[in-house]
Amino acid sequence: MEKFIFLSESAIDVIVSGKHARDSKIPATTLPGLRSKNIGADVLAFATGREHEGEFCALIDIASLKALKGDIDAAYTRIARVLKSAAKPPVHLPRGWAEFHFKSRLAFFAVGEDEGNQRWLADIDSGAKLVRFLGLTDDRRRIDLKDWVPPVTPDIIGYSAWVEVVRTSLAEEAKVDSFAEQVDLEAIGSDAVVQGYSYEYWLTILKAEQERIVNGPLDASVRVIGPAGSGKTLTLCMRAIRLSRDESVIGGRKKILIVTHSWAMTERIDGILHSLNDGRPTPSISVLPLLYILQTHAGNVGQMASAVLGEDSADGQRRVMELLDRFLGEVGAKIGTSSRALMSPHIVHAIDANQGSLARNELVLDLYEEVIGILSPQGVMPGDSDRVAEYLIAPRDETMPPFFTRTDRELCLRVFERLMEQLVDLGAITTDQLVLDCIRVFETFSWNVKRETDGYDYILIDELQLFDAQERLAVSLLSRAKPGMVFLSVEDPSQGMFSAVNDRSEALRAKDRVYLEETHRFRAGLFEFISYLYGRFPLNAAAIKVARSDSKVRKPRVVQLSGDEAITRFCVEKAKEVAASKEKGRRVCVVCVSAAEGAIFTGIKNAGLPVIRLESFDDVELLSYQRRAAVVSSWQFIGGTQFSDVVLVVSGLVRATNAHAKLRELTAIYLGASRASSVLDIVCDTRIPDVLQSAIKERLVTKS
Repeated sequence: MEKFIFLSESAIDVIVSGKHARDSKIPATTLPGLRSKNIGADVLAFATGREHEGEFCALIDIASLKALKGDIDAAYTRIARVLKSAAKPPVHLPRGWAEFHFKSRLAFFAVGEDEGNQRWLADIDSGAKLVRFLGLTDDRRRIDLKDWVPPVTPDIIGYSAWVEVVRTSLAEEAKVDSFAEQVDLEAIGSDAVVQGYSYEYWLTILKAEQERIVNGPLDASVRVIGPAGSGKTLTLCMRAIRLSRDESVIGGRKKILIVTHSWAMTERIDGILHSLNDGRPTPSISVLPLLYILQTHAGNVGQMASAVLGEDSADGQRRVMELLDRFLGEVGAKIGTSSRALMSPHIVHAIDANQGSLARNELVLDLYEEVIGILSPQGVMPGDSDRVAEYLIAPRDETMPPFFTRTDRELCLRVFERLMEQLVDLGAITTDQLVLDCIRVFETFSWNVKRETDGYDYILIDELQLFDAQERLAVSLLSRAKPGMVFLSVEDPSQGMFSAVNDRSEALRAKDRVYLEETHRFRAGLFEFISYLYGRFPLNAAAIKVARSDSKVRKPRVVQLSGDEAITRFCVEKAKEVAASKEKGRRVCVVCVSAAEGAIFTGIKNAGLPVIRLESFDDVELLSYQRRAAVVSSWQFIGGTQFSDVVLVVSGLVRATNAHAKLRELTAIYLGASRASSVLDIVCDTRIPDVLQSAIKERLVTKS
């Protein structure tokens, strides 16, 4: 009887993507895309035939695997992430996994924090490209990693030779039924960006603006601005590899950092670099979420809080907004008639709306922006009477959240006070508060002493529009050089809530701005509409153009329906149409600027169709684990993806009456519409937003 299973990273991807009914936590030997073989008496090995040189494998103790509680797919996914990280040491895992290291030994939470406190005990063998998962601990059975001695395991002999046999066998089968066609790896990640080309080949086909960025002077800081599909992320990764190969960078042992907003984006950048570099690691380039890198360095200088609400900036935002939503309900229920009369009408409407409604969600997002963009950075605390008095009467410009009256801002203060009380009870701080604390550490003499050894020579920032003003300042303080830094940032100002207010920030001023005007994503017809939306943003002065066109011109259409039930039926029928299509590469995503998201997801699921719901930035990685499933997502979580067909649901919106609300509505519509590459249907209820009405008049979209 086998005591261990042996899995490559590629095999784990297939296991998780299968989503088959499980009779056991051990992978089924009949799973499509996998082959299994007994290697010796104690080991059952799995392979896909697509394993590459440098890929780490996992040897997993079967008894421990069977003892695991919680979602087994989540456990396998975490094991796969450990393998990815082990291939590019040092190992970095999300903060919520609470990793501990001692020499080659590693411990981390095996499943999500809501599913138990079991931790894997693992041993990393870099020479053998192997991570051994050999035991579990929990609160009842604690083991100190320093005292743990990994048990003896059998040698793995003949696996590589067998993989070559599997590779040949599956290649023949792929002619009949290609697994690559079943699993959509091109909707997100390196495949969508790199298109299978190496760094050397991309150098020969870059556009003039991209070539200028990649091969520009080493000491030049550049801010790259462009629309969806213009190649911003590719350009950033090409620049990073160019730096890593420069003799002066190598000889000077200079450090390169790529900063992201979330772990999901970190993995995406890692994959792009790996693909561009012909499957080889890029050890001279560090790719990390901002939160992790700040904690790593600030923790070495000052005493940072041990509990932070969120694994990264994106997760921290989600958790804070959940708390704000709860406290808004508590505070709103206590507001009397006289106070309501002094509030802005849109706030009263949102307070009375159901939790989860669009109006309520919009107010929660406004509260979040007020807390992290104004109250926290300005040090406005509920008990500080002077700061509070200044805040209540301070003038506001049109880019700020729409809390116009004194009573509006008093509501913000009450919700903020409840948030602070909750954080004290939890013994935690928010990710935004952590950033502010880290900034204070980086402004100390202690960090000035350490910056020459711990700082970075080149800092590249992906999706700059997602970073608020304080996060941008924190990035600038990671530089070795003082006062300046050499950086490259890429952004689409139309896709982020912080772009308008942060364009004035001094932290990341660049003498050189490069606009990537060409986009490769859209067919003709659809491109005209996306270009029109892009031009409506005040920050986007440069027009965009399409790199190539084709004869398949289909203008987007606006479909006006009455009620959530009719909208749900439309989305279900669209999902059925795409599922039945034999056209290669078709996939549908329903992007919701609406409170109907849950009903649409349930409707597609009840129709017997495979469907995924994205509820956070990190959920985007699920796209590479599902077979041609329909996708349902709120507009906030869909950035970085691409689909052949998109249904953009814009319903239940209250007419935007101020510049802040109008900009957010335009951002949501642009972000959702720009996810489509071929077919776009925009579904509205009784109200069609002004920007869409204008597009109809301009004959850029049709109406039915």
